[in-house]
Amino acid sequence: MPPKSTKSNQSTGVTSPSGYLLTCDPPMKQFIINLNDKKSADKKFILEDLDATHLLIKGDVRDEITRKVDEWMDENVFSTIERVGENLDTS
Repeated sequence: MPPKSTKSNQSTGVTSPSGYLLTCDPPMKQFIINLNDKKSADKKFILEDLDATHLLIKGDVRDEITRKVDEWMDENVFSTIERVGENLDTS
């Protein structure tokens, strides 16, 4: 099958947004949406909310999102408590 002509897109002036497809679980997606909502309108990075586990984001903020997600994950990691119930005095 021959490739479709792109003349129709060029003549209408429609441009497709370029970005990265982000796949994550729903809680992580909600965290990323929250990050986006905190930004001013000109700094928002979500191009499209595709479904429950996919977002299309601007490519230039990929590293920032990765860093923020890593920080969030580090804050929410709990270490195990050894020998629960023994010597719980922390003073």
